[in-house]
Amino acid sequence: MTEMILGFLMPVLSFIGFIVSIIVLIKQFKHGGALQGILGIITCTFWTFIWGWIKHKNLALTKLMAIWTAVTVIPLLMIPIFGVAMFNEFYKMVGEMSGNPELVMKQNQKKPVIPARNSDQARSTLPRRNTNSVNNRDWNAAAMALWQDGQYSDPNKAKTYWDRAIAANSSAAEAYNNRGLAFYNMEQHQQAIADFNQAIQINPEYAEAYNNRGNAYYAQQQYRQAEAQYTESLRLNPQYAKAHLNRGLTYFQMQRPADSCKDFKQACDLGDCEGLQWAMQEGFCK
Repeated sequence: MTEMILGFLMPVLSFIGFIVSIIVLIKQFKHGGALQGILGIITCTFWTFIWGWIKHKNLALTKLMAIWTAVTVIPLLMIPIFGVAMFNEFYKMVGEMSGNPELVMKQNQKKPVIPARNSDQARSTLPRRNTNSVNNRDWNAAAMALWQDGQYSDPNKAKTYWDRAIAANSSAAEAYNNRGLAFYNMEQHQQAIADFNQAIQINPEYAEAYNNRGNAYYAQQQYRQAEAQYTESLRLNPQYAKAHLNRGLTYFQMQRPADSCKDFKQACDLGDCEGLQWAMQEGFCK
């Protein structure tokens, strides 16, 4: 709501101020001479504003100068009125970097505006097919068919499919990882962590599972735990761009901008520049 008000009001005030300044500038040229008008232009109408108030009685500029003053002062008065609201509105636009784009954390927390992303379904090793499942159905493929744009289109159904895949083969680390993502999409973060734990227990070198476990901690605002998971993921795979990106976001939440920038830059060097572009736009990375 605040964003809508500001988005409408600020351009209107700016336009009115511009029109009034042009009118006064024309009068400055006409009644003050070319030198006065040129000074007004050089000072971006600052001198024109002062000159207008000096001459407002003689040239009947009182109403115009009052309007110009009002449209100049009103935005300044809006800062204490809308300051907190503007801050919250700005950070409300964030989704988490580490999973579902729609997972938005509580308002009034310092959050970046980068779209959330980067939960990993098993990449380097796809889930194993279960040839001994009921009616020989491939539950792995059925579940993975629901994975679209970084999340499950129907996480509850995906969870059911992975339940059956795990029942057919309880030693598949990928199936636990992928069921963890289904829990994550349902915002059941403790269950997700339990599945990522199981995946890591089966395969201690599973970098993606560490990244995903970090995402689950991040979603619960447990940033130190999240940082540790991303760091371990990067120890296993230093070229893992998503883990650099996610750890960079975590450092941002921990108010460590220098470390955040370093990770965003490393992610960009590895092909994912989203975080760095956002950070440079916001002015805390150069």
